[in-house]
Amino acid sequence: MAIQTIVPYTVASDMLSIEEIKDQLKDTGHPVTTGDIKRWIREQDLYTEKYRRDVYVSYSDILMAHQEHVVSQN
Repeated sequence: MAIQTIVPYTVASDMLSIEEIKDQLKDTGHPVTTGDIKRWIREQDLYTEKYRRDVYVSYSDILMAHQEHVVSQN
């Protein structure tokens, strides 16, 4: 019986800057502001990385927060 490996770290390729995420979400029909994304990071205590001037966060985590936001609006 194999044991599934659990990796508690975010995959580097999943990390996007807040501006990149905002640009990705603008075409969904439910655009958000950078303030919305920063609030989700703070409220859900999402893991972030800072590199130079940009803050990077998991796109997958933000997609889940975005989904919750859209569902709560309807």
